Amino acid sequence: MTGSQKCLAMPLGLAVVSVSPRAFEAMERRSRRATTFAYDLVRWKRHWVPASRGGSVPEGGRRNQPVSMPTHLVQALREGTSLILEEGIVHRVRRHRIAGKAFRAGLAALKLDLLGDPSIASDTVACFRAPGGIAASAVVRRMRDAYGILVSTGIELLRESVLRVGTMGMTASPLYVLPTLSALGMALRDLGYRADTGEALAAAQAVFDAETP
Repeated sequence: MTGSQKCLAMPLGLAVVSVSPRAFEAMERRSRRATTFAYDLVRWKRHWVPASRGGSVPEGGRRNQPVSMPTHLVQALREGTSLILEEGIVHRVRRHRIAGKAFRAGLAALKLDLLGDPSIASDTVACFRAPGGIAASAVVRRMRDAYGILVSTGIELLRESVLRVGTMGMTASPLYVLPTLSALGMALRDLGYRADTGEALAAAQAVFDAETP
């Protein structure tokens, strides 16, 4: 399960779900039926999925969607997946891996700590601690207002102590990673943190130079 705005790189609004035959079997054995109409995946299987793909709709038969479809988002999904296939999944994964590694190298040069063990760091979003004494929301505002770069804080209990930066889709590129690191370093400097932005950019660029084919 994923959101359409993640590495599919299309607008927010779709939940994309992959369901195995075993999962459908488990849902069909449930004694308590789904309590929502739109999220009843068995209903989708019976009314929308053709028999050739494990559903109940005869080949060539009428398919009926259980809810109104956001046609514009479905078209965007078609375009997004076409771009992935055109790039090639191996290249797509490599590009994200390199971008994530480059951004983390820049964070290390800024002496910012990842949230969690670096061995399990994501290549599509960096989650790192704001420096002591600086609120994460202040960094977000400064980056947005002074440098035109939008990033996120953490959520709930981590809202004022953690920052999140995505490197996915079109942003998994030096064209986005380097300006974001630059804005981050300058925003932190503006807020009183001694950050060597040039060193961070050099560290990230070294990863791109070494690993990009």
